[in-house]
Amino acid sequence: MRKTAALPLLLLLACGGAEQKPAAAPVDTSSLEPGGSAAEAKESSKEPAASPETPSPKATAKPQEPTAAPAASAAASAAPPPAAFHPAPNAVGSIDGKPFTPKVARSTAAMQKDGRLLVTLTEGTDCTSSPKDGALTILLEWKDGYKTDLGSLKRATKVGGGEVGFSRNNALSKTFKPTGRVTVVSAPTDANATGKLKLDVQSGDFVLAGDIDVLLCVAAK
Repeated sequence: MRKTAALPLLLLLACGGAEQKPAAAPVDTSSLEPGGSAAEAKESSKEPAASPETPSPKATAKPQEPTAAPAASAAASAAPPPAAFHPAPNAVGSIDGKPFTPKVARSTAAMQKDGRLLVTLTEGTDCTSSPKDGALTILLEWKDGYKTDLGSLKRATKVGGGEVGFSRNNALSKTFKPTGRVTVVSAPTDANATGKLKLDVQSGDFVLAGDIDVLLCVAAK
């Protein structure tokens, strides 16, 4: 009798245990609440505020190095001034088998009483001279616009003599017989002033044409 009554009870307990379902996982509702996960993600993406201990990235940026412009300007100011420009006439041919291209003319003495000035065309560029330089010497009427016919001048018979002549290495050329004309474009008289000549000179195959500066190494008068 006891065995018959216990059997239905066991069956009832077995059916009741089979019908129980597992508890559902709790639903995450944090995204629906104010200040949920979306707000937290937004806050985490913000740049952290700067503080004395943690400076901002902008504050830690490397300062730009100074450019080289000041150094370049200082070097340019320290450079020596450019040499004075002197117009050089065009020269072709040769005198006694060597070319002659004067770069400047100069006067190293005062005018004569008749107003003429001895001018020397040289391959130098200033008032200093070298015996190796070729030198064409002309005695000119020193007046603005005055023209001198070279064929009418008395040729030199020694270095530094006569009214026109050419020398090199302190030796006078005997073949130089110039023709043509020299025009005084400007004729200052103060020491260290610069005058100007216009040249049209020919001797054999040698031709000299163009403008040239005249340096007054001493006062003309």
